[in-house]
Amino acid sequence: MLLALVTLLLAPATTQPKHDQALATFDRAWEIIHEQHFDPAFNGVDWPGVRDELRPRAAQARDESEVRKVIRAMLERLGQSHFSLVEREVLRDGPKGAHAGTVGLDLRWIGERAFVRRVEPGSPAEAAGVRSGWQLLEVGGEGVEACLEEARRESRLRPETGAWQVLTSRVDGPVGSRAAMTFLDAWDQPRSCELQRVERDAVVFDMPGLPSFFLEMESGILERGESRIGVVSFSNWFRPISDEVDAALLGLRDCTGIVIDLRSNTGGEARMVRDVCGHFFAERTSLGKEIKRHSTRDYTIRPRDRFGPRRVEPFLGPLAILVDETTGSSSEVFSGGLQALGRARVFGSPTAGAALPATTTRLPNGDYLLHAIADFRTCRGRSLEGSGVRPDEEVPLTRADLLAGRDAALASAAAWIETETR
Repeated sequence: MLLALVTLLLAPATTQPKHDQALATFDRAWEIIHEQHFDPAFNGVDWPGVRDELRPRAAQARDESEVRKVIRAMLERLGQSHFSLVEREVLRDGPKGAHAGTVGLDLRWIGERAFVRRVEPGSPAEAAGVRSGWQLLEVGGEGVEACLEEARRESRLRPETGAWQVLTSRVDGPVGSRAAMTFLDAWDQPRSCELQRVERDAVVFDMPGLPSFFLEMESGILERGESRIGVVSFSNWFRPISDEVDAALLGLRDCTGIVIDLRSNTGGEARMVRDVCGHFFAERTSLGKEIKRHSTRDYTIRPRDRFGPRRVEPFLGPLAILVDETTGSSSEVFSGGLQALGRARVFGSPTAGAALPATTTRLPNGDYLLHAIADFRTCRGRSLEGSGVRPDEEVPLTRADLLAGRDAALASAAAWIETETR
């Protein structure tokens, strides 16, 4: 399961299509969804009618960008996440592609203004003196309000999620390129700098039909009086970092409580979700169900009580999860599923609402179609698509906290853990 954060990152191509290939590509995209969409009612859309309406436009396309535009218009009719067209040119770029480089900034929207949430230690942004809480005004000479406008126009995600996606695509870029940026500092004084995008300190992971993922993971212990609270964060749910996450959670077994920070975690594989859940249960438990058109599969959690020859006890203490609008897909399954079971308490702000299991299929022109094949419902029967996960304790992000270096969501989670263990 993946949060569909690829569509707005892809630049249109202008290759002249062959007439037969254009129609074959459109027809195949329509056919895949017709055969594999989990809802036979297609979310209330007259799917055959959509084909009849848009196919003539595909037949009349003058270049490949127009064919792609028609296919994207078709996908938009469903009004759901995890339906995107991934252009083959982006996939050829690989891990050195158009969005591989970073300046070391984690950004968020507060209302209609963009702010620095976190500056990566040792990054070009830190070296230039950029600090948390600074307001971002321009990237590459363009005001960030254009990101809001593009998200409202093109994204099917929550406005906050879509705007974050577009802004991130503006700030990232090819390794070695430079980003001209203008900020308002802590005293609202304009500060301009030109930051060189550098290679990420991350594990590169590729899936068929999707741009490269850059996997990062951190863990540590937060000391609060007599409490020792373990904190684990990671960027995606994929196998290359699963052993590292397991090792971190095993090392935190003697902590007072554990916090899983899923902010900026846009999704990944359901299998890893179930594996991580297994650290927190002593008995087999259902996280929820994956519902396809003709079948239903249970998301069974199995206790992780053995690692090689070593037997361990599951962690049954307080578990908190941090989320916000950048938390999507499998991360919503994890947080929403454990919340519904009463096993975890969720802190932060509402998630992306993009929680559909999906896969990719290659189209005749070499592009890939990302398409949902199932819905996920918690043990209480609730779908997370569209609505997302509502935190048990909503902790809004504020500029005052950012400027003071306070992580209010983490502080709230830690305070709750302390009250649970007194």
